[in-house]
Amino acid sequence: MKSSNTFAAIDIGSFNCRLIVVEKLKDKFKILHNYSRETNLIKHIAFNNEFSLKKISQTINCLIIISKKLKNLKINNYRCVATEACRQVINPNLFVNEVKSKTGLNVEIISSYEEGRLSYEGCKTYCNNTKRNGLIFDIGGGSTELTFFNQPEVNFFTKSSSYGVINLSEKNQIFGKEYVKKQIQKYINDIKQKLELKKKNLLAIGSCSTMTSLCAIFMRLKFYNPRRIEGQILSINDINQTCELVLNLTTEEKLKHPCIGKRHELLDNGIYILKSLIEEIPIKEIIVTNKGLRHGMINDFFGL
Repeated sequence: MKSSNTFAAIDIGSFNCRLIVVEKLKDKFKILHNYSRETNLIKHIAFNNEFSLKKISQTINCLIIISKKLKNLKINNYRCVATEACRQVINPNLFVNEVKSKTGLNVEIISSYEEGRLSYEGCKTYCNNTKRNGLIFDIGGGSTELTFFNQPEVNFFTKSSSYGVINLSEKNQIFGKEYVKKQIQKYINDIKQKLELKKKNLLAIGSCSTMTSLCAIFMRLKFYNPRRIEGQILSINDINQTCELVLNLTTEEKLKHPCIGKRHELLDNGIYILKSLIEEIPIKEIIVTNKGLRHGMINDFFGL
């Protein structure tokens, strides 16, 4: 399988480590292998702005598995990126050097702009068929990234907030809910002022687990099925109703729900951030996708 037509994209996220291995076939690619594991790298860094040795160890154990997979599949071409967790902490080099030492993988800490650009590259199949200006949003574990783009000449503006589904709870605990609410509102107001969004009908793409989970719940799936979710379009009314449905469930009901389960607190936090956004930004519907960072790296590598 060793070939310039194969490539691996590795995303070291704040909550998950993800791998996708693909092979190029003419003007598209075939997925050869997918792998994902929860590592919760960003957990507790809101308290001291440092990675804990435990979380570093958990993440490296995952990356050791990924490194072995690349070796077994004879994959030479890869890109391994780290995002907000590594941008926030004061000891990112400790993590990067440990990864290199234990796995041989070269970790690239990318900027929020590069993260937004790769998200666009991953989602551009939904952008190419329209001349509308658009917004891609990714509510992650440690940050929320909003990427605005203009069509047909694509110009980017990426705005990042250091509030995500994991650290929202931690920051509420440290600073209080009222302070956090004001900071998120300030983030949204800054966007509105810079882009003059009041009368625009933006093409909106949701590339995050908050949106994919809400879509699965809206569709009443008996289990989380990414193929069923990909490319679905939800109206703002659909989204608001589904958010209220989730928020009105008891913790026990959420734990039993096939598309929520033990991630219920993360989904609740994602809903809080999502509702703050859609109440202020003029969008009528959202395209739901599992594509994003990793698919952007693939399209970059193959020039698709």
